[in-house]
Amino acid sequence: MVDLSFNATVFMQMFHFLLMLVVLRLFAYRPLMNVIEQRQAYIADEIEAAEKQKAAAAELRSQLEADLAKAREEAKAIVARATKASDEQAQAIMEQARTEAQRLKEEALAEIGREREKAIAQLKDEVASLAVLVAAKVVKDGLTIDAQHNLVQNAIKEVGQLQ
Repeated sequence: MVDLSFNATVFMQMFHFLLMLVVLRLFAYRPLMNVIEQRQAYIADEIEAAEKQKAAAAELRSQLEADLAKAREEAKAIVARATKASDEQAQAIMEQARTEAQRLKEEALAEIGREREKAIAQLKDEVASLAVLVAAKVVKDGLTIDAQHNLVQNAIKEVGQLQ
């Protein structure tokens, strides 16, 4: 059977056990718990810092994407302005070329007109000389009125063909 006699050893073991618990609690448990709490706080701080960095990185990324989109829009605007300017310059050059061509055409037409007038004046001089020769011939040969009339008509036809 079991002996239930009360022994002082059991009390001493319980006393030593409780004393060991108190000593361990004072010298081991609290410092160990402090280290664990510090480690937990450190890990929590690191997680919080990582989340802040992640949020900052996301914000920076969105800012960079916005800046990139803005730069692309500015580049498109610059290209559009350059294209418009080149089109305007090409149009101005074409207009200037048309104006110059029109001016040259008008000068050429004016020169042709002057040359025509000069040629007509020269022809008139030649016709007058021919008329004088014809008149001299008529006076010299003594043509009849019909012959004179035919001669004048032929001279008029020749002058008309020269113009």
